[in-house]
Amino acid sequence: MAEIEGWLLILREGNDAAKTAAARALWNLAHSNAANKVAIAEAGAIPLLVELLRDGSADAKEEAARTLGNLACHNAANKVAIAEAGAIPLLVELLRDGSAEAKEWAALALRNLASNAANMVLIAEAGAIPLLVELLRDGSADAKEQAAAALCNLAYHNVANQAAIAEAGGVPPLVELLRDGSAEANRWATGALRSIAQNSDANAVAIALAVGSLEALVELVRHGSVTVDERWIVRNAGIAAKRKAALVVAALLRACVPVEVRSRADVRDVIHGVVGPYL
Repeated sequence: MAEIEGWLLILREGNDAAKTAAARALWNLAHSNAANKVAIAEAGAIPLLVELLRDGSADAKEEAARTLGNLACHNAANKVAIAEAGAIPLLVELLRDGSAEAKEWAALALRNLASNAANMVLIAEAGAIPLLVELLRDGSADAKEQAAAALCNLAYHNVANQAAIAEAGGVPPLVELLRDGSAEANRWATGALRSIAQNSDANAVAIALAVGSLEALVELVRHGSVTVDERWIVRNAGIAAKRKAALVVAALLRACVPVEVRSRADVRDVIHGVVGPYL
């Protein structure tokens, strides 16, 4: 397509402002147009956009990240090509040092790239997970949604990433987003929490604690699950998670009992009767 070739010529030979405009134009052409995504990639745009992401001005980097994220959306070949061109460390750098809007676009690009299993590993190795958790905690509403989506994709069937997200403190802000975010943000937060809880009793308990209610802990003890607004975020937790949750419930119950009566046999029997079957 002549129009695409024209914009690529500008990406090769134009000044920074012209390259920024070219990246923006390619975003418009690729947006919701699967054929154009293929044509843009086949014309050689991806390495040029990655070069702009590396060497351009702040505005140029933002537009490059935005366009790369668009090209990666629902296009498996482009996800691979963008990673092979070296975009992932540059997107993580933008996530660390960019403007608020640039961080949002970087998170979106990483979200789309992370639906590829090899890219999941590369993104985590580049240091994205703590930065995404930070964005999830402190970003705008839209940025939080993109961060949650990226974390959801990174956690999907990846045990190492699930552990890394929990270790980076991702569980509490995901639970908060589950309560206070938009419907779309809620969906991504739910998916992320479900993946984080998968095959990890410690994470299941951490999620119940982050929900912050005795009911959540009791549900985990009794049923191996945690629900928020009738939507499950932990399911089929193991015996270790149930036992640990039971101990937490016991500690909470004990804390509610005045010190002077804690040693009474009848009080001990009540507490043990509540949690004993799960220990």
